[in-house]
Amino acid sequence: MNAGRVIVIDTSHDDQETVGKSTKSRLIDALLAVWAEAPADETSVRALVQRAGAAQSAIHYHFGDMEHLYVSTSEVALAAAQDWMAQQITTLAALAEEPLPAALQASVIATVIADWTQGQRRLAMAWRHAPNAAWQAAWDGFWHRLAALIGLGEAAGTLAAFAAGETARHLLVWNPALDRALLEETVAALIIWLREGRLAPDRVRPVHSALARRCYDAPAVPDSALAARMAATAGLLLAEQGYAGVTFRAVAAAAGVTLGKVIHVFGTKSGLLHAALHSLYQREALGGDQAALLAQSFPPDVMLGHLLDAILGGQQPVLHAYDEIECAIYNGPEYAALRGLIRSMDDPSGTWALQQMLGGLVPPAALVAAFSAIIRGIGRRVTYEGSSKDEFRSYAIMALQPFML
Repeated sequence: MNAGRVIVIDTSHDDQETVGKSTKSRLIDALLAVWAEAPADETSVRALVQRAGAAQSAIHYHFGDMEHLYVSTSEVALAAAQDWMAQQITTLAALAEEPLPAALQASVIATVIADWTQGQRRLAMAWRHAPNAAWQAAWDGFWHRLAALIGLGEAAGTLAAFAAGETARHLLVWNPALDRALLEETVAALIIWLREGRLAPDRVRPVHSALARRCYDAPAVPDSALAARMAATAGLLLAEQGYAGVTFRAVAAAAGVTLGKVIHVFGTKSGLLHAALHSLYQREALGGDQAALLAQSFPPDVMLGHLLDAILGGQQPVLHAYDEIECAIYNGPEYAALRGLIRSMDDPSGTWALQQMLGGLVPPAALVAAFSAIIRGIGRRVTYEGSSKDEFRSYAIMALQPFML
């Protein structure tokens, strides 16, 4: 979007800028940097204090413990994020003076998401690492104001949920040019559907997916049933307990093998995590039986009820699994190819669910991606926003209503 330059806040900090800052501020800056830049398996208290140029005891002195440091850092990031949101609204305010075509609406949305995930990566990653109700309220308010500005006020709830899920996905950087094109196609597919009820064909996604698959090498794991079982166990632990739950000892106990056997097969914690990620990816993205799914048919209103029950009842482990995959691989060069694969991966269950909602119409993959982002956005709001179950259900129905045929 070229209609006005989007104002950004430079939240980067180099070593010279930290000179003269208080130890407390340096620790907050260091945590923001670690969240934004460090691979998950290199995140530690030691790395944090080294980056801050502080003693480990300074965390206890200034914050009491790591949990309170997280809270303080999240609050600082949220304040900066609210400034950024206000500046975006100010910059884009002139758009309210003219009716906008769908292409420009989509361009604005893609530009804002790209700026949030790239220009404001530290803030975006702070929300991913330390989410809470205040972050969710600020995000919802921002997207409701933005939707009204660009003429999509009736779909504000849908856009807020979509943007929450899509920003989590767009923080996965593989090939910046192709990733941006994929983002734009996903946003355009959603806006064309909202505005015109038309299914836009996939153009970018097949190319992105083919190139990502070509660049990806599965982790080297011995070709044996036992190794496959241990990798699958590691994937389940990742989905259920998060990154911290994937340890050699935990995998050994859950798989019923010796600790030495797990260490021998995977070698390093990074190797174990990579195998867990690959196993989880295979299960969620490649393991779906499309034919079996399509054999089940539900009217749109029944399908909506199933979706709402699953999301609101916390019965959507896939949502949590995706979050865990993304948070574990946001940073680190060894995961770059996996980031590309996940950006444009197949989604059999999402395709099936959306096809039921659309009364049998076969949706393009880009619209499926937008739909799954909305589902994830709703799920995050259920987790972090403090409304009642009835209020959540009303919100979810409103956000998903555009897909009901």
